[in-house]
Amino acid sequence: MLFFLLAQVFLKKEEAIKLAFKECKIDSFILTLDKNIKQELKNRKMPLPLRDTLIFYFGCDKVALIDDIIGKHLPITYMVTLKKNGKVDFVEILVYRESYGGEIKNKNFLIQFEDKSINDSLRPKKEIKNIAGATISVNSITYAIKRTLFLYENYVKYKIK
Repeated sequence: MLFFLLAQVFLKKEEAIKLAFKECKIDSFILTLDKNIKQELKNRKMPLPLRDTLIFYFGCDKVALIDDIIGKHLPITYMVTLKKNGKVDFVEILVYRESYGGEIKNKNFLIQFEDKSINDSLRPKKEIKNIAGATISVNSITYAIKRTLFLYENYVKYKIK
């Protein structure tokens, strides 16, 4: 029950999608994570998503994924919006549930992911600035973005119009 008391909701799913796509007509693509995809993520040392299906939304030359990744103990709900060329357009934290580390929601932190692609290493404490007291959250959201870029480039990009 404490889990719900700590949750800070910054954006609801519908608000996040509207932010990503404005008034564009959007469609969705459901990616089912079969054993081959999961093994590929493990081989690349990426955390597995908490669900076996992910919904990628697309429209107006953008693609967005709303998903969760475990922070220190609890899930962080985030949205990564990509340009169709595979570069990050922007990242939003929708829900943060831990009692500390919430600084990752700040624009000054999230802006460093913009225009990054699967070709960027995105290493915390190197290309991605760390936040004192939020190291695990920084690592988690960085891995989530890397995973999103990987899944988009390898399993989604050529299946959406």
